[in-house]
Amino acid sequence: MPTDVDAGRSGLELGDGWTRRWAVSWRAGGDDASCSVHDLVQEPVLTSDPMRHFTWRRDQRHRPGLQFLTSTGRHHGAESLEESRVLLALDFAGDVVDVVSQPLKISFETCGKRRSHTPDYLAVTRGGVWLIDVRPEPLIKESDRESPHGT
Repeated sequence: MPTDVDAGRSGLELGDGWTRRWAVSWRAGGDDASCSVHDLVQEPVLTSDPMRHFTWRRDQRHRPGLQFLTSTGRHHGAESLEESRVLLALDFAGDVVDVVSQPLKISFETCGKRRSHTPDYLAVTRGGVWLIDVRPEPLIKESDRESPHGT
C-alpha cells in the first residue's frame, strides 16, 4: 500500500542545484561507481549488482529469500515476506521489464546533515521506472519519511 511521504519532503534540501549535489552510487562487476542524480540518466544502473547482500538463519523474525519473477525469468532477493509480496505483485502487474534488488545508494542533504539510503527495488515497467521501498506502515516513523527509511 503506498504511503504518503510528503511530510518528509519539508526536511529535504531541494534548493537550486540539488540534483547536482545529491549523489548516487552503485556496483557493477565488482567495481563501485557514482555520479550526481542529475547525470544518473546516462548511467547503466540496470546492470548493477545489489549494493548490499543479505543472509538468513533459522532464528530470524523476518523471512528473506528469493522470489522468481516470470516477467524477468530470474530470481530476485527479498529480505522479508512483505518484499516477496511486492515482487509477486510486480510480476502480475504485467508491464514489468526488469527489476533490480537494492540497486543503488542515494546520498542526500536534509536540514544541514548528509544522509544515505538504499531503496529495495528499481522496477522498470513499460510505463516508467520506479524506485520502491518496502516497509510495513506501522514501522514507518516520521523521521523515516524523508528517505523513507534512511540509514
